[in-house]
Amino acid sequence: MKINGKKISGPNIEVIVIPRADGDIPFRAQAVLDYADFDKLYPMPQPPQVLMRGGAIRHDTEDKKYHKSLDEWAQAKTHYMVLRSLEATDGLEWETVKMSDPKTWPNYAKEMTESGFTPTEVGRIIECVTNACGLNQKKIDEATERFLAGQGLAHGNGSSPSIVPKNTPSGEPANASASSQSA
Repeated sequence: MKINGKKISGPNIEVIVIPRADGDIPFRAQAVLDYADFDKLYPMPQPPQVLMRGGAIRHDTEDKKYHKSLDEWAQAKTHYMVLRSLEATDGLEWETVKMSDPKTWPNYAKEMTESGFTPTEVGRIIECVTNACGLNQKKIDEATERFLAGQGLAHGNGSSPSIVPKNTPSGEPANASASSQSA
């Protein structure tokens, strides 16, 4: 794929460096492009089916157990995203996390804090992951504003004149605001 003749060079990568007196610790987070492995290990829960009068079957999307399992699934998907994204960090090894076992995925936060990272630092690392995966609406909005501002400059700020004429070709004032500006 290309945009304006420029080939897209791959997934987004973000870097955060945690300062330490004995050497800064860099973390690289790369956008996760494929969740197929996650879907195989942890399929999305389905609501239970209810047999209605007359033989019709409907899905009970209000079922409390279904909501609980859906919340657990979403949390597991977030853990998976963090772990897969941080695989871009050179030399990062987990002691208690096994990608083949979803039950171990939440252990990354505990491992980080046990390694000496503060809760705030762990939060910043996770924020780096969300930025890499395109989940930071503020950054998206800022990029959109930059793009649109650049579009305005490229097109000479559109078709609107940049100054208000003081009078029309007949010599009469153009409008009340133009005559008040000249005063």
